[in-house]
Amino acid sequence: MTTPSLNDLNDIVAAPAASWWPLAPGWYVLALVSIALITLIAVAVRRYTRRRRARRAAINALHDAMTLSDINLLLKRACYAYYPEPIVAHLSGKAWHDFLLAQLSANAGDDYAQLLTEVARYNFAPRPAPSELTADYLAFARYWLRHALPPKHDAAVVGGEQ
Repeated sequence: MTTPSLNDLNDIVAAPAASWWPLAPGWYVLALVSIALITLIAVAVRRYTRRRRARRAAINALHDAMTLSDINLLLKRACYAYYPEPIVAHLSGKAWHDFLLAQLSANAGDDYAQLLTEVARYNFAPRPAPSELTADYLAFARYWLRHALPPKHDAAVVGGEQ
């Protein structure tokens, strides 16, 4: 038996370097989940900002409201953005104030019911409303826009109607 000599041996061949492509299946799943998550977040943020655009515009326009009728008009225009026209368009007087109060919590509605009754007395009065009543109604409008819009539910409740 003869011993092989070192000259008869082949050289050591190193394995090729591992390639980063194609990726393992787990990376594809991670990429798809990441893209889906980013898309869902972008859609949610866009929906959130679009839903509140009319409310922001109404709050910004409150600075220009000078009279009770200006404030009423501003509130009604804001409502058109969130409620179907047949629900809001025909409302006036007590029905309008009941609608506004129905969109607030029971405690807030009780707090502002007297103010809205007083505002209703001055809506068609020949003399202008006192400035403190206008200021109080302006504060109510600001509160209402921030807390009642956008509506928490799709259907507006108007004095028992849907």
